Amino acid sequence: MNIRIVVKILILIALLSYLLSNINLEYTLFLFIKEYARIIFISAILVISGLIINDIVISFLERYAKKMEDKANEYIRLGYIFKYLVYSIIFLIILFLIQQNTSSLVVSLGLIGAAIAYALRVPILNMAGWLVILFSKNIKIGDRIKISNYGIGDIVGISTQHIYLSERDTNLEPTGRLLIVPNSIVFTESISNYTKRSPYVWDYLVVHFTLDSDVDKAKEIVLSSAEEVVGELMRKLYEKWRLNKYFKTKLFEKPFVRVGITRTSFYVKVFYITNVYEKPRVRSDIQYLILKKVKEEKDVKIAYPHVKAVVEWNKTS
Repeated sequence: MNIRIVVKILILIALLSYLLSNINLEYTLFLFIKEYARIIFISAILVISGLIINDIVISFLERYAKKMEDKANEYIRLGYIFKYLVYSIIFLIILFLIQQNTSSLVVSLGLIGAAIAYALRVPILNMAGWLVILFSKNIKIGDRIKISNYGIGDIVGISTQHIYLSERDTNLEPTGRLLIVPNSIVFTESISNYTKRSPYVWDYLVVHFTLDSDVDKAKEIVLSSAEEVVGELMRKLYEKWRLNKYFKTKLFEKPFVRVGITRTSFYVKVFYITNVYEKPRVRSDIQYLILKKVKEEKDVKIAYPHVKAVVEWNKTS
């Protein structure tokens, strides 16, 4: 058993023993709190009992979450709900013990609620955001999301006040930093979830070639490089998705290219599907193959910024 649970049980036993003993509580505590001595002891017992129940239930939920990874988020979410439900019940019971008159209790709760709402506006808004996240299921631990005005990252934790992101840069490479975002952003910012329906997203790569390069060979180099890296994956996804009658997006079973012209070069843009978690690696692999294949061709050259001087002269006799 967890050492924390054992310690709390021992404290609970000590309090119960003291409360049920024949010792007169009014004389064992300080004079100014003797009137509320029994309520204080009962409140302490309730709080410690709640902590013990929470620890036991959450430890069981965490154990199941580790065994059933596909439903891990459900168990974590259930743990949060149970914990704060127990805290709320204990809080209300203690209030009732302090104020036995029901009508006075309602008035007291109203005044306390108003004061808390004013003093804790931001935490309450974050709590409301947490509830939205909890029940809408639009984002969960493990998702890769982009939050406008904040950044991109993988969700590694969601508390009642914050979302914790393992930050990524614009190329989706890890920065090593932890991005802590208040839950209230669900009301104020737009959130893009790269993995809500599927972890597979469209990506593209643009390669510029010199104007005197062979266009057909350039297209073939770029297309074949992408095909070698993601071709098999796209064919598998095509076979899987085409059987889904609810999948309305146009499907492609292999990468495709578009060609464009600039003032100093032409470019080949290749489109392909990749796993969002592997996007940087896939881009790197495709570019590596393109560079290797370009070096093998004499009439295909990568365009880069440079200055070419053309000199003309008339030959005189």
